[in-house]
Amino acid sequence: MLKKFIPDYYVSSIYDISYTNLYANGKRLILTDLDNTLISYKETKPTEALYKWKEEVEALGFEIIIVSNSRKNRVEYFANLLGLKYVKFAKKPLKLGLKKALRIASRKYNIDEVVEFGDQLMTDVFGSRRLNLTTYLVKAIDSKTEKWVTRFNRKLENFILKRIRKKYPDLYDERLALYQKERS
Repeated sequence: MLKKFIPDYYVSSIYDISYTNLYANGKRLILTDLDNTLISYKETKPTEALYKWKEEVEALGFEIIIVSNSRKNRVEYFANLLGLKYVKFAKKPLKLGLKKALRIASRKYNIDEVVEFGDQLMTDVFGSRRLNLTTYLVKAIDSKTEKWVTRFNRKLENFILKRIRKKYPDLYDERLALYQKERS
């Protein structure tokens, strides 16, 4: 079960991912968290960089769906501005929201065609790994603006990270050591 908290990759930003490589490796659907993955909590509208990212990624042939645990209309607002489908109140790490995103996609994707981006081990990584999705853990854009639930999850992450480091030191060094260092 501990391995379900280990992402396939860790990156500092969605902008650090090679989308041409993802596409060459058969990925076609991107499920992404919103807050602190695509934008900070304090943003009131998508940034120019985010609009450009969306256009470039879709031009390569990807479909993008926002999957957020937030109940707020903010998810719908951002998704509509970006012209993306979305699932709000996804209840990650439960599978419900991720499965809903797969249902609302423009076509049926095989699991090996789907990749998920998120900034939390406890929700994004764990939820996605439970569905065997390829998972990118992304450094939180602005951890100072996180809500209390996310701050609580970050404390739980510390416990999980210690256990992973002890049981899977090579995987920890490869995929999580930089994450741990950057969030400290």
